[in-house]
Amino acid sequence: MRNSSNPNRRKFIRTSSAIGAGLVLGRPFELRATPFSFNDKVRLGVVGCGGRGRGVIFSNIPKIPSAHLVAVCDIIPSRRENAVARFKEEYGITVQSYEDFYDMLEKEELDAIVLTTPDFWHMQHAVDAMEAGLHVYCEKAMSNNIEDARKMAEGMKRTGKLLQIGRQRRSNDRYRFTHQVLLEKENMFGRLTHAIGQWNRSRIWTQQPNKQDKFNIKQLERYGFETVAQDYNWRNYKALGGGVVSDLGSHQIDIFNWFLGAYPHTVYATGNNSYFKHEQADTMATILEYDTPKGPAIGIYENISNSRAIGVYERFVGDDGAFIISEGKDNKIYRESRVKAKRWQRYINAGYISNLADMQKYQEEEAGDSGIKETAPQFSYDIKNMVDMDRVYNLQSHTAHLYNFVETVRGEETLNYDAITSYKSEVCIYKIHEAINANGGRIVIDPSEYEV
Repeated sequence: MRNSSNPNRRKFIRTSSAIGAGLVLGRPFELRATPFSFNDKVRLGVVGCGGRGRGVIFSNIPKIPSAHLVAVCDIIPSRRENAVARFKEEYGITVQSYEDFYDMLEKEELDAIVLTTPDFWHMQHAVDAMEAGLHVYCEKAMSNNIEDARKMAEGMKRTGKLLQIGRQRRSNDRYRFTHQVLLEKENMFGRLTHAIGQWNRSRIWTQQPNKQDKFNIKQLERYGFETVAQDYNWRNYKALGGGVVSDLGSHQIDIFNWFLGAYPHTVYATGNNSYFKHEQADTMATILEYDTPKGPAIGIYENISNSRAIGVYERFVGDDGAFIISEGKDNKIYRESRVKAKRWQRYINAGYISNLADMQKYQEEEAGDSGIKETAPQFSYDIKNMVDMDRVYNLQSHTAHLYNFVETVRGEETLNYDAITSYKSEVCIYKIHEAINANGGRIVIDPSEYEV
């Protein structure tokens, strides 16, 4: 086991100055994490105890045998103390709590940190932690600006530390099976020509401060906030977060890029804040143009914030078939009617898919007296078994993604989604922001902008 009294224990030297948005920063000594033995657990500190942080602490970490929660950090007293009390009650383990990130890194023996904080904090905390020898799991988006996102990717390259970004579909068994087996191995759908996605909800949540917490405005300014409302609802402010495009759209557009095997060269986008009057657009639409290895493709993506009716999905259309995929129940595979059923029978025989359709030959029928023929229907299938995979997690995707990170820290896996891969998707997300903020229009992305 590792020696907790290692003389090279991480130390941070505080500076009296702050940079960026009023953040208190530190200068770490140059250190490297101690190698792991087989039975070692990864000692984690979770930074941010809000909604996503609670998910990490109570829904993800307890399901990962090789993870050990050591400390939590949050500037809101009730959040961090409630997390400590609940973890003690549910798991009988005492964890330490901190207001300040650098206090935690100085006083605790950690192997890695999990950042579930506002976007504008991510860069400095992630880079400082990596410089101090820690590995980092950071929730998306990498930052609220492309310059800081790039610094994070560069920090990973420079330090050699792990930096996994929390777009959890990358560790979702269904998405990984579709990519690894159906697309890459079997080329089941032919050339993908269109990617279409939406993430719709009926409102944007506005959180109210906990009345137990007494905030001093000077304290909030120390951490980059001008008001209590910004602290609780940072996503709605351009200086702090990325709104629906970064919060929701970045998950799905990243899947466009992954499945198409390319990144967009041109972006068109528009949006407005007509429903909730926040700084960030609450409703948006974008068109993305791709040159994929198999030919041109189009991506179409929307966020709607006044109705949940259409739900959350990604739809991919190819020459030979199409599929709808999501983290929920909206998942289906379709064969184009011109593709013979016996061709897809081998996918059934291999255990990849189940046939859900009546395979009788389709007969065209005229629609009324218009002379218009009804389009031949697609034949539907569903994924049957996750076979021919490198691994199957059989975990909820948030847990699987953190598990992959923890096991990579231990040397047992490789990251499913590192900061350099993430940065490339962040580039097109920021171009969408740029188009929306410019009241729509066409933006061309130079290929060099994707490079780190």
